[in-house]
Amino acid sequence: MSEEKQWTGQLDITVFNDGERSVARDIFFEQALKVIRPIYLNGSNIPTFYIVNVGGGYLDGDRYRLNVKVKENAATTLTSQGATKIYKTLKDHVEQYQTFTIEDNAYMEYVGDPIIAYKDAKFYQHNQYHLAKTGAMFYTDILTPGYSPDEAHFTYDYLHLLNEIFVDGELVVYDNLLLDPNKNRVDALGYMEGYSHLGSCYFIHPDANKETVEELYEIMAPYAKQEDCRIGITELATHGISIRILAHQTDLILDILNDVQQQLVRKHYDRDVDFLRKY
Repeated sequence: MSEEKQWTGQLDITVFNDGERSVARDIFFEQALKVIRPIYLNGSNIPTFYIVNVGGGYLDGDRYRLNVKVKENAATTLTSQGATKIYKTLKDHVEQYQTFTIEDNAYMEYVGDPIIAYKDAKFYQHNQYHLAKTGAMFYTDILTPGYSPDEAHFTYDYLHLLNEIFVDGELVVYDNLLLDPNKNRVDALGYMEGYSHLGSCYFIHPDANKETVEELYEIMAPYAKQEDCRIGITELATHGISIRILAHQTDLILDILNDVQQQLVRKHYDRDVDFLRKY
């Protein structure tokens, strides 16, 4: 990508530990992206950032850049203020580049809101995560069937999400997801398999292992038995796990991911997940 790119919105955040709590510094934002002043929810010593698109949605030709650095021994939670809406892109497409750098003994949570692609929308998102050996992260996103005036599903042109995870400089995860209803039946076997919503989660932590997979399976299994959904969990080629959830409702995916997050945070950080107060 050219360095001459004109950004629709840019956001840089650095979080460091001042000896008592994690605090923000070097916050920079301009144009269509901004961040609300960090909030310490429920007396927590971890700042929560709400990322805001002041335009209310992504328009044809928009380009966004987000860069987050979590310094040694620091921790932070990031989330969006609401759903990511990609409006129709008849002439161009939307691009978003997000880079997360997590140093030793640092921890980042990114709890994403649903991505809603409108009819004829084209969206490309490239996420890179650079973790030190003892860095940790919890990341989620949710893809919906989009929006169309006639309520038809998958009327967007495409959604292309690329995730690359590096640990100690080595590429350990390359997840290249392309949903293109013009070329493939997105609702068919091998894609959404009859479901309309897709939830994804990554958890990287030095202590994540097969036991982590088994514990999370026990938490998610009742949902798979009692609800109309499909759940897969995989131990990654590093100290981490990935989860995929197919369902028909955003709320169901949110419930499952919240239970997963609660389990992980309680076990590894001896605290409860802070309620983000958005809904």
